[in-house]
Amino acid sequence: MFFRRTVSGWEARVLAVQKSGSPEERDALLRDLEPEVRRIASKVCKRVISPQDDEYAVAYRGMNEAIDRFSKDHGVSFRSFAEKVLRGRLVDYFRQEQKHHRLVPWHSPHSENEDMTRPEIVEMSFETHRKQEETAMCRHEIQVFVERLAQYGISLEELVKKKPKHRDTRENLLNAARFLVSDRTLLSRFYTQKKPDKEVAEALGMHRRTLSRHRSYLIALTIVVIEDLTMIRGYIGL
Repeated sequence: MFFRRTVSGWEARVLAVQKSGSPEERDALLRDLEPEVRRIASKVCKRVISPQDDEYAVAYRGMNEAIDRFSKDHGVSFRSFAEKVLRGRLVDYFRQEQKHHRLVPWHSPHSENEDMTRPEIVEMSFETHRKQEETAMCRHEIQVFVERLAQYGISLEELVKKKPKHRDTRENLLNAARFLVSDRTLLSRFYTQKKPDKEVAEALGMHRRTLSRHRSYLIALTIVVIEDLTMIRGYIGL
């Protein structure tokens, strides 16, 4: 069972599968993770999900994607990372289903309850579910964001105060964050320097004084990029 294994054990197996590229090892890992697929899908859908449900197939593909995308540099356990990926894929599925159900006819001769085929009722149901899932995703992203910021001694309150006023500056810093994430050696140096050195500043094409002034905000942006926190982007002004 999933809960009897250690987190480090799962991470090691995922990284081993990524390295070997063995279909057999991947299949074995996915079989062991199957209870977790059902758990997450049931949690998101707020009902018991079985392998016969479409949502199960969506979640299973999401778990396979999580295995491909996971990195130890994310700073989170594989279980937390996988839950975020599966939740996102299921929300995407619900949105697609919402578009589909808008086309349901006003009356269905095969339905005992015609009200359930009325598009405004179906759409309201999907919209309610979508809002619930977005709220849950937002809470999850905030939790991850706060925990990662705390590793560098940064609070949300501090981040709000230090947010650059001009959008151009924020966009330039986002580009710098993407560059840092693409070069893990440079990123590690940046994280450990209270005042970025000349080499880091030159690599990012920024003045050292500017980089120092916006260090906290730039760290936050690298976290957003690494963790793929799409809902947090609006919070920090992007």
